[in-house]
Amino acid sequence: MEKYRPKFHFSAEKYIINDPNGLVYYEGEYHLFHQYNIQEEIYWGHAVSRDLIHWKRLANAIAPDEHGQIWSGSAVVDEENHRLAAFFTYCERGTEKQSQGLAFSYDKGRSWEKYEKNPVLTEERKDFRDPKVFRYEDKWVMIVTGGNCVLLYESKDLIHWKQISSFSGTDSDHVGTWECPDLFPLRVQDSEETKWILIISINNGSPAGGTGMKYFIGEFDGISFRPDGEKQEGHWLDYGKDFYAGVSWNNLPDDRRLMIAWADNWQYRDFLPTSPFKGQMSSIRELKLKKRGRKFYLTQIPIEEMCALRKNKQEMHKMKMGAGEEWTLKDCSEALDLELYYPTNKMGASSFGIRAVTGQGKQLEILFSKEERSCTVDRMNTGLNPHENFPGKYKAKVDFEKEYLNLRLILDVSQSELFINDGELVFSNLIFPEEPYQLKLFAEGGDLEIERSAIYELTGDVIS
Repeated sequence: MEKYRPKFHFSAEKYIINDPNGLVYYEGEYHLFHQYNIQEEIYWGHAVSRDLIHWKRLANAIAPDEHGQIWSGSAVVDEENHRLAAFFTYCERGTEKQSQGLAFSYDKGRSWEKYEKNPVLTEERKDFRDPKVFRYEDKWVMIVTGGNCVLLYESKDLIHWKQISSFSGTDSDHVGTWECPDLFPLRVQDSEETKWILIISINNGSPAGGTGMKYFIGEFDGISFRPDGEKQEGHWLDYGKDFYAGVSWNNLPDDRRLMIAWADNWQYRDFLPTSPFKGQMSSIRELKLKKRGRKFYLTQIPIEEMCALRKNKQEMHKMKMGAGEEWTLKDCSEALDLELYYPTNKMGASSFGIRAVTGQGKQLEILFSKEERSCTVDRMNTGLNPHENFPGKYKAKVDFEKEYLNLRLILDVSQSELFINDGELVFSNLIFPEEPYQLKLFAEGGDLEIERSAIYELTGDVIS
């Protein structure tokens, strides 16, 4: 068995992967393409699934050519011509010049024909990349990054493109270069109202350090995106260290909006202690838009299909922990799914949380502070630290005003994902444990009631 190979998060068989690309649903299959660095030549790798859980790796989809390496992009269903169309960034070898290329598939993504007059879009600017294409009424729209902004183009035929607008956010949104944009409508939960969400990845300056993602909420009229409020700053999507370049699927049934991201950070990508592969994806998450008062906010939760991986359920109700107590919930497991519900009116404890023991004197600690209204995820000493920028403590504010504080913790062999209050706050972090997890709960400074605890082991072997 390969050490640190995740059981249910997607990883390549070997070599280096990063950004997810070309996410599209077509004729019963979910397609996941991805950046694939094979001995310094960059391709699109490819996998398909019928249930978003079990993935089959396929042959590499799009290979580099005389125009350059194949960087990130998207795919759409061209129904009129009965084909898939993929858009990707060419990066010219030995230079920083980038342009947008196009390829077509007539056999459900198994083979691709590049457009003979590639590239279809060029601009004399640095960091011009990562096209996300989608259908808007009777035309196609492409959103692509321009370093410190996003640029929007329109087309009738997927080949000829005309710029229609740009968007650059506020000064606070420019702590790093913008990458991997996404733009889509989302209906407000329990409402008929719809808003547009613009998502960008920023290659430096996230709350946890290094790479991170932001989102803006506003309106799109087919020409330009306008955020709510005059100077609306972007909101951070994840407060952990390892969630980047996330994009959503095109053409999904039932109006779902599902996202997957690269679970890694450019600060230490090349130093990860895994072999013969480097890089893995996050869990797939469903995005929902909610409204509290006059404010909208985005939530993300693991897709419901993940529940099919659960086994050996252990559930408890109405438990009371004394001050200073520590309970062991689970011993010796490599993949776990934990749900916890704390009644906020019965929190005598000043601090409480979870310790995932990962070896002798090693642990991942999740600490809630009632006084600070915060959650801190401590990855200082979880096992192997492959780089000086890997260990850290990551903190964010938590809403304690609800009836229950709820959380869901998903642990894979080398990845942790924490979802708080139905995904209002998320922390995603890689970890490299010395031993299988031992899961513990603790309370300090007073008693603590737990309304419900449910823990499951998760089955693996989902990738072939």
